[in-house]
Amino acid sequence: MQDRQKGLLLTALGMLVISPDALVLRWLSGDALQILAWRGLLMAIGLGLLLTWRYRGALPGAFCRCGWTGVGCALSYCFSTLCFVHAMGLAGAASTLLIFSLSPLIAAALAWFWLGERLALRTLLAILVCLGGVLLIVADESPDSSLTGSLLALAAATLLAVNFTLARSQPAVDMSPALIPGALLVSLLGFVFGGTPTLAAQQWLVLALMAGVLLPLAFMLIQLGPRWISATEVGLLLLLEVVLGPLWVWWLLDEAPGGQVLLGGSIILLALLGHSLLSWRRGPRPVSA
Repeated sequence: MQDRQKGLLLTALGMLVISPDALVLRWLSGDALQILAWRGLLMAIGLGLLLTWRYRGALPGAFCRCGWTGVGCALSYCFSTLCFVHAMGLAGAASTLLIFSLSPLIAAALAWFWLGERLALRTLLAILVCLGGVLLIVADESPDSSLTGSLLALAAATLLAVNFTLARSQPAVDMSPALIPGALLVSLLGFVFGGTPTLAAQQWLVLALMAGVLLPLAFMLIQLGPRWISATEVGLLLLLEVVLGPLWVWWLLDEAPGGQVLLGGSIILLALLGHSLLSWRRGPRPVSA
């Protein structure tokens, strides 16, 4: 399997694993910071166990190899998570995920400006088609949307694009260990400013499964992707969550999207499928010096 195919598969799998996250956040009752306190701690523990199993005694060395780039990944992950969870509570699942999907465009600008990457024509076309699908969905937004929530979602998308671009800048280094201090910082801020949430036993169980198992696995896979594919392509695959997240909420919480949302989501999925098939068949993407 080529490195490019490996990057596409790992990232797509990570997006599928993380797709129920919006459902869990909408279902949990409690202050965003309080939920973040335990979410970050469970994420750090789960990811630490996964990476310990993967690296065995070499985990400290993996931390050191991340260097200052890893510090940037940790900080961008931390504040992206803070903005995302707050936006979810203010603007709702669909609006937050839709604005979050702008990260490919931001990643494209960062990769061009920072890394000197020349984007393939198929990637540019996929971005434009996906943007058209996003605009269709945004036009169907409810009138009670939150401006603050929308701005927080935009900040979360920008910080996620920074994380992807940083990981892409060091393709020989696995930046997954850097997410552990980032998650611990999320937890620390949550406990300091929010406190401990009051949740039912069933909610604790779901939070533990999502934050302690699924999130660490998903982010470890997603963080590996930029080693072999561009930050923009990682961001494009992120759109899988944009479509699947609201579908989870619709199915289990009965928050039904309108017909225009379904049409926009179908356009995004078809664009992603076409882009992924073309990327699978073609060789590595050219990179300018």
